[in-house]
Amino acid sequence: MDDWSYKIKNGTIITKVPKRPQGQKDAIKLTVPKINIVRVGFAGLGWRGTGAVNRWCQINGVEIKALCDYEQQRAEAANNNILKPMSMPPADTYYGEFGYKDMCRRNDIDLIYIATDWEHHFEIAKCALENGKNVAIEVPSVMDLTQIWELVNLAESKRLHCTLLENCCYDFFELNTLNMAQKGVFGEVLHVQGAYLHNLDENWDTYWRKDKDDLLGWRLRYNQNFRGDIYPTHGLGPIAQLLNIHRGDRMATLVAMDTKAVNGPKWVEKYTGKPCTEFRNGEHTTTLIRTENDKVIEIQHNTLSPQPYSRMYQLTGTKGFANKYPIEGYCLNKEQMALTGISAPGYQAGHSFLPADAMNQLVNKYRSPIVARNEEKARKVGGHGGMDYIMDVRLVYCLQHGLPLDIDVYDLAEWCCLAELGSISMDNGNLPVQIPDFTRGHWRDVNGFSHAFASPAEEDQVDEASAEFTKQLKAKGAEEWKKRDSGK
Repeated sequence: MDDWSYKIKNGTIITKVPKRPQGQKDAIKLTVPKINIVRVGFAGLGWRGTGAVNRWCQINGVEIKALCDYEQQRAEAANNNILKPMSMPPADTYYGEFGYKDMCRRNDIDLIYIATDWEHHFEIAKCALENGKNVAIEVPSVMDLTQIWELVNLAESKRLHCTLLENCCYDFFELNTLNMAQKGVFGEVLHVQGAYLHNLDENWDTYWRKDKDDLLGWRLRYNQNFRGDIYPTHGLGPIAQLLNIHRGDRMATLVAMDTKAVNGPKWVEKYTGKPCTEFRNGEHTTTLIRTENDKVIEIQHNTLSPQPYSRMYQLTGTKGFANKYPIEGYCLNKEQMALTGISAPGYQAGHSFLPADAMNQLVNKYRSPIVARNEEKARKVGGHGGMDYIMDVRLVYCLQHGLPLDIDVYDLAEWCCLAELGSISMDNGNLPVQIPDFTRGHWRDVNGFSHAFASPAEEDQVDEASAEFTKQLKAKGAEEWKKRDSGK
């Protein structure tokens, strides 16, 4: 990380943008042929990975073919503790430092779902793409510009999906608010805020350690070694969709600042028993971004200070306002109250949050079709309240119908680049940094972000076939586990 070449010109930092190789085409609105049954292999079976396996067992039209983890017992446990109780056929297991390579070489897998520690995201994704697999990568998918550009080129050249598993884009409030914004409820959205403010004092002990010499665990080690917003996508993802990033607008320039490190070095000293003389990541990092269309984005990161959990998620428009943390609410001016038909007697328009009844009216009127289709089951299956399930079921939906994914490789690049670009800004006295155009000239090709949908008739057909497949798969799975348990 922090090794991508750049130059300073007229007080602005400019990073290298590699030319698109000859004959290689952009991946804007990329689709792959319809995958009627999505065959998936999972890499990384810790907390996030096992949660994903559990959710995928509850999505019709999928088959879990392989389970891979550094530790053999985790791969076997996912089989016995998740697939077996749900009557899913046992999956093949892979383990060890390079077990994922054998999994990626298989010709009966359509998608590799990567939920390992950050350090292994890129190498597994690269291997999967090189072996002709679509890839879904947990956040943050990549940590530096070298990795970002390589994944962009692989997705473009292989014509395969390389998506980022940003679950916060699928929370109910964010989806409903996005639908409102797209319907003009807030007027023109000018300023947005996002964050990851999550004190991890109770978590540092839980992050995977490779061996007895790994005293810090991968996440604290990353905080010690790297500066910048190293976990930006929870805050940035949903608001980037609001602003149509690389779909008519683009992030043009950022400036990053951080405070000194205080609690981080103390954690290092606790685990190592030695003085910590260098800790790169500041306690609190703030990144300001200006877009090509003169909108402003503010992103914050802090995992080391005591504070209430917050992703902020706030938008300010010319006619309205939305806020998720610490209070979910909306504020509209008089004109928008009249246009939306929302009744709120005594409400001081434009000065306070809508009262609860009026907010419910607004949400019911502009409920996202994705929420309407999936909310009931999402709340039952769970995964951060259901947004993880919606994220996964949307991925399967798009693959089955041959549609562009909601989050493409350019989203992955844009949302993850804050880590190294912010570091470059701060290491050079907080100078502005030009954000690369990862589409290399194609950010205006699409006019506005949108979710892709099949026709109702197509949905019904796929839903029926998927349900029948899963019914038969479970019957097969129950029989296979019965045989396995009997020793046959």
